[in-house]
Amino acid sequence: MKQKESGVIMHITSLPSKYGIGGMGKEAYKFIDYIKECGFSYWEILPLEDVGFSNSPFQVITAFGFNPLLIDIDSLIEEDLVNSRDLQSLDFGDNPRKVDFEKVTYAKDFVFKKAFKRFDLENEEFIEFKKDSQIFKYCLFKTIKINNDNKAWFDYSLEDRYYDEEVKIHYLKHHSKEIEYQLFLQFIFIKQWNKLHQYAKSKNIEIIGDVPHFLGYDSDEMYFNPELFMVDKRNLVTYVAGYPADNFNSRGQKWGYPLYDWEYMKTNNYKWWKKRIYRASHIYDRIKLNHFRGFKEVYAIPFRSKNPKKGFFMDGPGIEFINMIKEDNNLIASGLGNYSLKVREFINDSLIPYNITLIPTLFDNVEEIRKVLPSEIDENTYFYLGNHDNTPIKAKLEEIDETLKLGLLNKIKNECKKLNVPYLEDAFSNYDIAFKLIELIFASKADHVSFTFQDLFFKGKEARMNRPSTLLEDNWTYRFLPFEFNNDLKNKIFSLNEKYNRLNNKK
Repeated sequence: MKQKESGVIMHITSLPSKYGIGGMGKEAYKFIDYIKECGFSYWEILPLEDVGFSNSPFQVITAFGFNPLLIDIDSLIEEDLVNSRDLQSLDFGDNPRKVDFEKVTYAKDFVFKKAFKRFDLENEEFIEFKKDSQIFKYCLFKTIKINNDNKAWFDYSLEDRYYDEEVKIHYLKHHSKEIEYQLFLQFIFIKQWNKLHQYAKSKNIEIIGDVPHFLGYDSDEMYFNPELFMVDKRNLVTYVAGYPADNFNSRGQKWGYPLYDWEYMKTNNYKWWKKRIYRASHIYDRIKLNHFRGFKEVYAIPFRSKNPKKGFFMDGPGIEFINMIKEDNNLIASGLGNYSLKVREFINDSLIPYNITLIPTLFDNVEEIRKVLPSEIDENTYFYLGNHDNTPIKAKLEEIDETLKLGLLNKIKNECKKLNVPYLEDAFSNYDIAFKLIELIFASKADHVSFTFQDLFFKGKEARMNRPSTLLEDNWTYRFLPFEFNNDLKNKIFSLNEKYNRLNNKK
């Protein structure tokens, strides 16, 4: 019988921590131990790149620089870069369930600057690290941004607004210490990440990292290399990404991300994207390409239009590009949404495993090209119950009326028969229904199945990670507590992994 596998979805920010936000410290190592003991094979995280004003890990301001908020303070203490006096009276937030990004940012920046003062700038590893041109470019961008009160680049002072060699010379001369500080943060981040990643490998847990398709308008690449995007002669964006009207949003969505100029990128053989994939392949074991359909087509909306319905589909680079980047990179096609027949054919032609999420289509009558029930799933699939954008299964079950619940129970009963999964004739509680759906996903043909800990722990709407197309202050803030990672759940998941031939037996 073919060995299959299972894994979990949890961003690092959701891990327990006494410093207001999950990070790359002891709790991350404990989490790897825990999921290994559950029999899981991989840990799927959200993007690690530095983020913009919304704190969304998909609203990134760089393709190559990392989010310093994930740096672990205890590791800095162990290196004698930070001491207990540095932490006195600092406020990391008072709600262990929610990240207070404003307080965490202020407190961590204070601590990191203390560490920077004690750091040996003549460290040979650091000197070598500073030669990385992509990281340096990001650190220069951050320095310019800080010097402009953290405004977006198009609101910078006139002398900084349009980048040229004179801007670089000015900042190297007058703000070299700030650039050095930003480089220090990136150096520490990568050092801590590499250590954590190596620990995961030692436990035979693979890390799946998410590469956002788009960059924010206020990004270092937009500032330094506007030619990568569809812009006019003044470097102003002409079209932005969005999504057409559908069953979930009758008006459509305008995301606002600038679109890539694929024709220009083709002239240098997609050099920038190749660098991006190469970098991701060195920090992750597998790479999820978010909004994969964007490589086939993207919904383009005129920048100045307020109406998403005025958009149209614009071609991406197509299968030629995918064939160029997929070799030995363990890619996953992700963030597909509802799609057309030609996108379906594009996914099939790519031969890349793709993900399917059950929750959005289980409760809504959405017609799709793909089939979504556990008995219908293809082998070459990452099959999710839900992801970071979905309402947790507990909340969905609490929302539906008895008629819909009876229909769902009938659907579950039929799926159990098809997949030879035990079905209890007695009335199910919502918890029983949720775990029967989890078991059906385990029992499916999918080579890879994935679960959020919100669903495994049977959390409600308060635990939802993100509500797409909103800027709610609770988005991206949810965190778990240490005691929740208990033996009862571990034993239950281990049994399912063992029963359905998904157990991670690697030593």
